[in-house]
Amino acid sequence: TLTYTEGKPFPDYIENATAPVRADQAPGYSNIVEGVTPLDLPAGGLVDDAPIKFLPLGGLGEIGMNCALVGTENRYVLLDAGLMFPDHEELGIQKVLPDVSFLSRWRDKIEAVLITHGHEDHIGALPWVIPALDPSTPVYGGLFTMQLVERRMKEYNLWGDGKRFKVIDMGERFAAGPFAMEAVRVTHSIPDCCGYIFRCAAGTIVHTGDWKIDENPVDGRQFDREQFERVGQEGVTLMMSDSTNVLSPGRTISESAIREAMMQKVLGHKGRIITTQFASNIHRLYGVKAAADASGRKIAFVGMSLNTYLEAAKKAGIAPIDPEELVPAEEIDNVNPSQLIIVTTGSQAEPRAQLAQAATGSSRLITLHPDDLLLYSAKMIPGNEKRVMRMMNAIAVRGPEIAMRREDGLHSSGHAYRDELEEVLKMLHPEHFLPVHGEYAFLKEHEALARSVGVRHSTVIGNGQMLGVTPLRNGQSHGLLGNMHLLGEARLQTMFNDGGWGSGTSEDLAIEERMRIATEGIVVVDLEVFDNALGGAGANETDVVGESSDETDDETNDADTSPNTGARKSGGFVKNRPTSGFMTARARVTSRSMWTDEGRLLANLRDAAERSVEGLESGARLSAVERTAASAVRFACRNYCNKRPDIIVVAHRGTLDAETKQRLAAAAAARGAGRGGMVGASGTRYRARSRSRATAPTGVRPLRSADGPKGDGGGGNRHMRSDPSYQ
Repeated sequence: TLTYTEGKPFPDYIENATAPVRADQAPGYSNIVEGVTPLDLPAGGLVDDAPIKFLPLGGLGEIGMNCALVGTENRYVLLDAGLMFPDHEELGIQKVLPDVSFLSRWRDKIEAVLITHGHEDHIGALPWVIPALDPSTPVYGGLFTMQLVERRMKEYNLWGDGKRFKVIDMGERFAAGPFAMEAVRVTHSIPDCCGYIFRCAAGTIVHTGDWKIDENPVDGRQFDREQFERVGQEGVTLMMSDSTNVLSPGRTISESAIREAMMQKVLGHKGRIITTQFASNIHRLYGVKAAADASGRKIAFVGMSLNTYLEAAKKAGIAPIDPEELVPAEEIDNVNPSQLIIVTTGSQAEPRAQLAQAATGSSRLITLHPDDLLLYSAKMIPGNEKRVMRMMNAIAVRGPEIAMRREDGLHSSGHAYRDELEEVLKMLHPEHFLPVHGEYAFLKEHEALARSVGVRHSTVIGNGQMLGVTPLRNGQSHGLLGNMHLLGEARLQTMFNDGGWGSGTSEDLAIEERMRIATEGIVVVDLEVFDNALGGAGANETDVVGESSDETDDETNDADTSPNTGARKSGGFVKNRPTSGFMTARARVTSRSMWTDEGRLLANLRDAAERSVEGLESGARLSAVERTAASAVRFACRNYCNKRPDIIVVAHRGTLDAETKQRLAAAAAARGAGRGGMVGASGTRYRARSRSRATAPTGVRPLRSADGPKGDGGGGNRHMRSDPSYQ
């Protein structure tokens, strides 16, 4: 699953390297030493294999599905296990997952899982990742993050006794796999977010996680500049940093400024306040709480996910609102509107969210009124703009005032802007830099920013590409292939989940077929077939073999090869032959997601299905009948409406009664059915084809003069419908 350059095997160890002892082999062991020296190299030698390795399974060249392996000496830790939400082409899919089958094949190399924070694009894939790893593999994360992980694991019955899930404190040093780890507090749009410092004999790695620098956080938990400055002075071999907002100049707005803006909006409105936000943004609830206290209002939550995150925050001791003080969603109508703030989900116009349902008047909990004020305290995720604006238009029609302009100052990004990215690059001043977490254009721009502040060694890779990093020696490159180079590429396959138990590759979940059915439609044919329904003697004809008649002579060859037996009669041989003649069929056709031309298309397809089996000999296999009918229906549909729908034919043998036989005979006579035909290579007899209708137009004036160079009247073949230039 991993192809290496020049066919070299991946070494299990680096010769003459000094590596930390495994934590499970040395109780109480810690290799955290100030000023850890890089890898001890042979005097004057070149490094043949990079000692630091990074293999992203997702999150590079895309937003979401953050998951990567960080390793040294063929020992790895898994950094995050996130999911990604699907594009509109992935119909019926709710989650896009990293390649857990690859993790399963590498489970003996993966010694720990590290979680940076609790967003779905960092923990959402854990229910699929955890079963792929060794049952003893520990999982590390902050207290609030682990509350979310616990709930998700219990939902999938994966929590067990919970001993493998370990809570870490910010600034704590601990051992994970081959690394001596240190968690660094960063500020983000969710509590308990951290970056990680990886220390090993080969050098120091810093991964920032998702971050911004909030100079005045509402919960008082500051971005840990001191810790970053200290590790920068020690020396950083490789730095990886969030690239989401590298194209945005300046700095992000503090969450405290959002709180002040929200208070002003609430104090300036006399009617009911409805605010929508990302459910995970616990910091935003500080502003809601402050505005409610300042205006004397009560707070109500409408949306299950809001309560989920608030309960996790309460267990972690960081809840800005006591869940017991909330007004139950069912009692909203009993509270004076001027004394209420409703916090609801649906900022991205999710169809089942309460705000989206309220916009159409279908919510049983929220009814919009003209004197309501809606505070849109979120950001439209790229790809959701049309859906969100459609919801906002529906809300505006119902009368509420909407505050969602940039000037309203109701939202701040959780990802650092350009000036903050530059500040941390200068703070750490790494030997090597790898931008992560962003579209490919963002990664390239972040790489250029790093070079502009003096980072000499920087590159951009994609998912599945293993990067090798060799630490500098006396400030000089000394790797055989340079300091940063690709060691190989893993053949990854994206996994999908349909929101239930269905998970697998795109082929397993038939994603391409879903899209084809959505755009082309589907036709279902119920085909009742009858063997020899038009035969003169009925379903079981009795022939006398050996009589001197022309028809009998033609049938004798069939009798010789027939397994059926009979009795001697009048010098001949009596044989019951149920397979003589040809098939007849009666079809019922229905379609979905197609234009039917007021039923004419279905009538045309029904006729095509019935005609198709008339060329098959009685007794043909039903599978052959289905293939023949499907091909005929597909061709007829293509000719009628230029569509290529999925065709499903279900054939079954019917029972003849007198009325059915009479009707089939009349229909066959109307179509001119005959007994002649051809015999195929497999021995199957086919009804004679009707003469093809001439499709070429006649009497068409030539398009060129009569003295054309081709001697064809100057028109060439352009008057033929088969010519693509014919108009």
